[in-house]
Order: sequence, then C-alpha cells, then structure tokens
Amino acid sequence: MISYIIPTLWKSDNIHKLISSFNLITDPKAELIIIDNTNSPFTYPNDDRVKIYKMEQNLFVNPSWQMGYHYSNNDRVCIINDDIIFNVERFHNFVLKNDIQAVCMTNWNKINEDNSIWKPVIIDSPNARPAGAGQLMMVKTSNWPPLPYELKLWHGDDIIYYYNTLVKNTKFTYIEGMSVTGDQSVTVNSDVIPLKMKGTFTQDTLEYYKIMRILGLECSTVFPMGLKIAWKNDDDTMKLEYEKRLNKIING
Repeated sequence: MISYIIPTLWKSDNIHKLISSFNLITDPKAELIIIDNTNSPFTYPNDDRVKIYKMEQNLFVNPSWQMGYHYSNNDRVCIINDDIIFNVERFHNFVLKNDIQAVCMTNWNKINEDNSIWKPVIIDSPNARPAGAGQLMMVKTSNWPPLPYELKLWHGDDIIYYYNTLVKNTKFTYIEGMSVTGDQSVTVNSDVIPLKMKGTFTQDTLEYYKIMRILGLECSTVFPMGLKIAWKNDDDTMKLEYEKRLNKIING
C-alpha cells in the first residue's frame, strides 16, 4: 500500500485537486499525509485517511518529507509537490497492480492529458537523477534514506534517488503515458523562502555532501544536469566519465 506525503504552505490551489483525486482511491489502507507548514485552520473531515500535521513554523521540504515518512504506515511512500496535478487514483492502482518498486516523474510526463494506456518504463540511469523527479517520487519504505534535519530545501530527492539506485540497487521506473501538469516550484520561488536558500550552492550543498559520504557515495551539484550526477566512492570509471564531461564543457 502507499502513503502519500505532501508538504505545503498553501501557495498553490492544486493541492485541493490532489486531495480530491486521492479521495477517489477505494483502498482503505491508502493514506495522505499533509505537513501543514503554516499551521493553517484547514481541516479535512470527509476522509479519515487524510492526516494533517500542523507545524508551528516552516520545517521546509526535506524535514517535512522525513516527518511524513515517520508517520507513514504503509510499505511504500510517495512524495508529491503540492503544485502539480495528476490522477492519483489511477497512479495508485497502476503502481500496486504492476508491483512497481520505485517510480518518479520525468520530463516525459509533461503531457497535457493521460494516454489511454500507461506503461512502466525502467529508467536506466542510476548515476543521473532525471530532471523534475522530486516533484513526484515513490519508493519502498524499507528503501527510504534518513534525511538530515539540517538539509532544508535542496537535494532530498537526490539522496532518495541515489540511495535506491546505488546503495539498494533498485532502478526507478517512469510511467509512460501518465500526465503530470500544474505549476512548478511555486513555493520555492515565492517570498516565503529566504533568498540565501535559493542559490545553487547553499548550506544544503554541504549537508548533501556529508550524507552522501556517509552512504559511501560521491556526487556533483554542478549544472547543467549532465554534470549533476553521483557514483559509488570506489567507482573510478564513473568518476572518469564525470571528469570527461566536465573537461568537454570547459575545453570543448
């Protein structure tokens, strides 16, 4: 079964569409965990599977994911941005029917509407997380890595992805034909996020390096996405590949 985790500051109305889509799931063990980082008066009395945890202050996204994981009761957890739109009911049934171990969104899901047929496709890039994957990502609860509290805004999705692909040897799947629409990064681009946290290299970068080292991994946070990769600390072949890519960008 699946526990869905949505941190929110209520900056996007799309979260209500996600809740409505979740309500259509008939599975009594499904649960939607909302981390309310504004301590708002919002309640949802119509479905006791929707659980709202109200925070006195903004935890930011990674600690919110970790808290959601802590409160989850199922063997799969799925993190969702509060500003995207997709068919949660169909996703839920498809994942369970096909026994998918790990799934994430990719740019291939940026289509206007669902296709009549969905197909699970293995993502054969264990060293490179697909762009946008952290907007919608599901893994087995047993394959959830600890996200340090000090890691606030960035790289939580990287850690989850690489912990699964490089440590647990679990490949991710994307669902061909599934539409993911809505907005993107509404909260992170709003004025509620301090400017010092929005840059490419922040305190989160240092925290990311620390946890990856603990996991026995090395990583790069340099853009473009072709350089934003990770590898096992003894994988000299992948390290060489990274340096070849970097050299090509610098020297042509």
